[in-house]
Amino acid sequence: MPVSIDERILYNHDIHVHTTLSECCSDLAATPERVIARAARLGIKTVGFANHFWDESIPGASTWYESQNLEHILTIRAQIPEDTHGVNVLVGCESEYCGDGVVGISREVAEQLDFVLLPMSHFHMTGFVVQQWQVANSRNVAELLVQRFREVIELGIANGIAHPFSPLGFKDSVDEIFGCISDETFQDCFGRAAELGVSIEIQPNMLPGSLGKEMEGFHDESFMRVLAIARDMGCMFHLGSDTHTLVGTGNTLKLKPYLDELAIHPDQFCSF
Repeated sequence: MPVSIDERILYNHDIHVHTTLSECCSDLAATPERVIARAARLGIKTVGFANHFWDESIPGASTWYESQNLEHILTIRAQIPEDTHGVNVLVGCESEYCGDGVVGISREVAEQLDFVLLPMSHFHMTGFVVQQWQVANSRNVAELLVQRFREVIELGIANGIAHPFSPLGFKDSVDEIFGCISDETFQDCFGRAAELGVSIEIQPNMLPGSLGKEMEGFHDESFMRVLAIARDMGCMFHLGSDTHTLVGTGNTLKLKPYLDELAIHPDQFCSF
């Protein structure tokens, strides 16, 4: 019988929150002070700020990433109020992986942050993260997802993988893409992640039903299959809303029925 989410003490965190420091955040209300206050009202005990970041000491940043350097994202520390209403606040980042070992953060900078999230599937950034020929069809996308996941976890930089295996830019064909990846391949990927202690993110955008969405070609069952395999392989997990708006803070609470069904052991949850 699944243990209720309310009985698990490690579900009350949101480790993937963007503020106005992320260029893709257009909600002027998404300030640290307001995010923390909202989290406190919702009972979220730990908030992790993960604004987009590219280390200026590493060549190859896109024009979009250039201004989102270390000085920029660390201004958040001065924006965090002294009274956090009991909320534990972490300052990390979401950097970038572009394949062939090109990662947007150095180990030296990573050590200055509370955590680092690395995506391996920002496939909407064509010409930067991927080339169009690499994602020509669903099988190509599936093969690249597996390759990039394996590469990212071996870098020794990421504490957690942001939206793992979520092919941004191809959300309308997730079911088909995942159908090209065998259980054995997922087991191999997640088994290695477990060995390395790299945390797997669970977020509402991976489970459209949690947000009340019905999408053709992308159903909850696809990611539930993947998360169940990660669970069985002994992976660590963290929850993240990946919100770019104030009201999205704490959307992790909408994952309750899915987490109940998965029945992941409490010891497999971390909050960095």
